[in-house]
Amino acid sequence: MYGICHLSNIPVRKEKTSKSELVTQLIYGELYKIVEKNKKWYLIEIYNDKYQGWINYSQFKEITKKEFNNLRINDQKFLKIIYTELETKSGTMLIGIGAVISNCNFLNHKLKNNLNQLTSSIKETALKFLNVPYLWGGKTYSGIDCSGFTQLVYKLNKIKINRDAYQQAEQGKTIDLVNAKEGDLAFFGNKEITHVGIILKNQKIIHAFGKVRIDVLNKKGILNLDSNSISHKLIKVCTY
Repeated sequence: MYGICHLSNIPVRKEKTSKSELVTQLIYGELYKIVEKNKKWYLIEIYNDKYQGWINYSQFKEITKKEFNNLRINDQKFLKIIYTELETKSGTMLIGIGAVISNCNFLNHKLKNNLNQLTSSIKETALKFLNVPYLWGGKTYSGIDCSGFTQLVYKLNKIKINRDAYQQAEQGKTIDLVNAKEGDLAFFGNKEITHVGIILKNQKIIHAFGKVRIDVLNKKGILNLDSNSISHKLIKVCTY
């Protein structure tokens, strides 16, 4: 079985219960396949990054294998502005930045406004998320975690990376901090990678920690400008 996200976003949970932690979110227009069915919960695998988790059956919209294959080979177009409105049979629906708007027609939804989506850099895209609150498992403008932030910003700049920070670190080419350029990723933690951020010019980094914020980056890690202390220890830097 295959599905498509027909809502603005759908929570994807670690276990098959609404009380389970949020591990990620499906964003409007994203495709997935069903790995396992269990009463009212479906274990899915998201097409773009192969990430797995459970969604409630009430938020499942089935598509055929043929439709899935046709949609996945189409050139995906993403929403690059913060929000826009769709017209649906049941009324207006808001969708957010990162939505796969190239799948609107398939879902019989219509964009209410003509979009003026200018090409932007990784930095310009990242800055749009400033002050968005941190949310574990979040991947939207309403709440986002550190790796959801980097994945979404990169996606909007046509770079495909995985969902979790440690997975993203395995994809990139490791470089020295002194050779890093704006838009590269820096990874942090103690023995294991648990945090990631996007490098900016002038020894700055933008990352999701409490909220999406800008702090100082040095060879030790992230110097938090509120506490004036190192909040995250640097492990490696990668370019893509």
